[in-house]
Amino acid sequence: MRIVFHAKSENKQKAEDLLKQDDLVSRGSIAVRNGYSLGIQEDGYFIIVDASDQALEKAKDLLKDLAEIYKDSPKVLDKYDEQENAAIEGFGGVLGTD
Repeated sequence: MRIVFHAKSENKQKAEDLLKQDDLVSRGSIAVRNGYSLGIQEDGYFIIVDASDQALEKAKDLLKDLAEIYKDSPKVLDKYDEQENAAIEGFGGVLGTD
């Protein structure tokens, strides 16, 4: 399961560090993207956590004072998935697996 948080620029590093230092949350996937890099005109950073339900609850608790759950999470996830798929396709082209 995935959840998208939005953090202000000044909170990005602390939020990322808290998630990566937590034993439960860090077992999942943590991706941090600038809003503009995803084509979303929003200041700050999106933190996408893909983990178990228990880890997501822990992430919510860890970030309660640093980030909020983003209101338009599906939009962020769609853009993120598009970029990841394009990168995978490009990598396959480099290796000649197309």
